[in-house]
Amino acid sequence: MPTVLGIIRPPGTNNDMLPESDETRGVTSVDTGTVPVSQDTGTVPVSTVPGRALFSAAQAPRLAIQGFVASRLILLLVALIMVWLNGWSLADPLSRWDASHFMGISRDGYTTLTEAAYFPGVPMLMAALHLIGLPAVISGMLISLAGSALAAWALYRLAGGSLRGTIAVLAWSFAPMAVFTFVPYTEAAFCAAAFWAFWFAKRDRWGTAAALAAFACTTRVSGLFLIGALGLVALVGIGGSPWRDRLRRVAWLGMPVAVLAAYAVFLRLRFGSWTIWFQAQVEGWGRRFDWPWNALATTLRVAGITEPSDTGWAAMFRWELAVWLVGLAVAVFLLVRRKWPEGAWIGVQVVVMSCQVWLISVTRALLLWFPVFTLIGAFAARGPAGVPVLVRRAGFLLFFVMEAAAMVWWAVLFFAGAWAT
Repeated sequence: MPTVLGIIRPPGTNNDMLPESDETRGVTSVDTGTVPVSQDTGTVPVSTVPGRALFSAAQAPRLAIQGFVASRLILLLVALIMVWLNGWSLADPLSRWDASHFMGISRDGYTTLTEAAYFPGVPMLMAALHLIGLPAVISGMLISLAGSALAAWALYRLAGGSLRGTIAVLAWSFAPMAVFTFVPYTEAAFCAAAFWAFWFAKRDRWGTAAALAAFACTTRVSGLFLIGALGLVALVGIGGSPWRDRLRRVAWLGMPVAVLAAYAVFLRLRFGSWTIWFQAQVEGWGRRFDWPWNALATTLRVAGITEPSDTGWAAMFRWELAVWLVGLAVAVFLLVRRKWPEGAWIGVQVVVMSCQVWLISVTRALLLWFPVFTLIGAFAARGPAGVPVLVRRAGFLLFFVMEAAAMVWWAVLFFAGAWAT
């Protein structure tokens, strides 16, 4: 008779501190290589039955790596084709929009008021790589490549690895707006630090989590939301802990708070105002606080939904609306299921982005919302009951073909310098 193997957990841990894989749902496997059986129901999960899974679990890590690399190569190929067709230099398509600001700050420091909107972490890394002779655009690309690879690795583990982790990584790597994890922007570096900060926090390794959160806070204002979400992990995300231990974990978050405070002091010394970051948002992009219903009404109008729009931005603002709705739905779903840190991580960002003149940069924020991708991985790996595996595989393939097509479209817009938020 085969021996049933249990799952060994470190002392003091619980299921909330481990990835939501088959193992953490009370599933065990046998040492003969047979499929896992649920201890609760005695049934076999559909996604693990040989011949009924989307793909073999043994192939999952390799497929995740291959998919990630393929997404980077596709984006590079699109950039090279546009360089060839337009007679550009390679730097031209890769330094559009915010990328040019990051490169300028890495070279000259903060010289204008609008540059105060950009956090210094990525420009400082670019400046450090410039010391060894790398051009700013190349150093920015290398930072994004390393950051996106580390973020994909963390996402794989947050999703529970195996089939679920691989599908989550593929969905994130081929996300329509994935070009922002390829060019010299902050998304890749922030995701790498934030995703791993969540992973270490859920394993009660708060020194490492706090250090990663501190780095994330050097890259973009989203670090403020990260601190709040990690605070919830510390307080309610690890069950059964005495309050003294919970407060000790919260205390670690003083590290990323200090980073944000240091940047505020720097801006005060450099530009003479404690509110210069908000002023930069208004002067550079017209971003100011407004009621959510006003933001929604303006976005619907610019998107050409409530009235005709000839701005050329309509399609992009429809994407903003669609992603906003996805974020709202996922946040509500997670909060209903009492996944407080993950629900708050997305929900607070959705609310804050709703309190401006219109919905903008919500699409890019999707890249930061790792629970969206872990849910995609969980759903696709499990699959709807009663659906034949061939149908599921066809749906899986269609989903990623559509994602890749949208990713290429978005990259073309960005590389051409068109509005791509």
